[in-house]
Amino acid sequence: MPPPPLALPPAFSSELITFILTHQTYPTTLIICQSRANFLLSLRDSTSTSHNREPSFPPNDTTSSEKPSTPPPPEPPRRHPLLTPTLHQLATSRHISLVFIPTLSHLRAYLSVFPPSPQNEKIIGGPQEQQKFDKSGKKGPLVVVYGLVELHRDTSEWSAQGLGHSVSVLVEAGVRSGRAVMVIEERKLDYEIEGEQEGVDDEEVGDYEAAVEARNWKRMCKVWEQRVPMLNGSMRRAGIEGEDGGWSGRTVAVGRILGRWVKFGRADWAN
Repeated sequence: MPPPPLALPPAFSSELITFILTHQTYPTTLIICQSRANFLLSLRDSTSTSHNREPSFPPNDTTSSEKPSTPPPPEPPRRHPLLTPTLHQLATSRHISLVFIPTLSHLRAYLSVFPPSPQNEKIIGGPQEQQKFDKSGKKGPLVVVYGLVELHRDTSEWSAQGLGHSVSVLVEAGVRSGRAVMVIEERKLDYEIEGEQEGVDDEEVGDYEAAVEARNWKRMCKVWEQRVPMLNGSMRRAGIEGEDGGWSGRTVAVGRILGRWVKFGRADWAN
């Protein structure tokens, strides 16, 4: 029996790939809810040096007033770990099934005929002995959907009815295949916010980091706070924007819809 479905915080595409390479066990399927070209563009942006820097600490009065006599030499740009083809990456990536599905109808059709449980299949060429060396509960076969909620946006299925239908089909596919289900949304670049750094002493660095982390976490998880109408085909009220997004009739938060089927958890990239 696979573990209960899990929804993780939004992640950059590079964070998603790193997570899959670290935690997957054969067989694992990664479903990308966008075109291949768009995903590769996102992956290129998220592995650039501008998004792969060490976190900066808030300066205090002492450090800000001290000016070194000679400027330090420039640090070489950091290379993202995914850009180095290690043996682990090469060996593991061969056994991950990657599927690009840019439309909602194709996603539901794919999930409806998703492969049966691997125990009932004769798998050739896969690392079948790998699972013996994994700690129980730490790794297992996965089916990960990246961008499930966003795939519904700007369609007639952008509703509690449409999202609930898609999640139910996904959960059923996971049970049928004996794999753990994970839902991860794409993390936008503007999720990273800066905190006010002026006038912060060394003693307050810990509180500063905790405050920034809490604000970033809340900002990242806003995707679950989006409100959608109850039924498919609902109409927007012209010129009205508010908590309900301007939809006519009742609305409900996306997180509440998914909460009927999945549990919400944290991840390494959200710490």
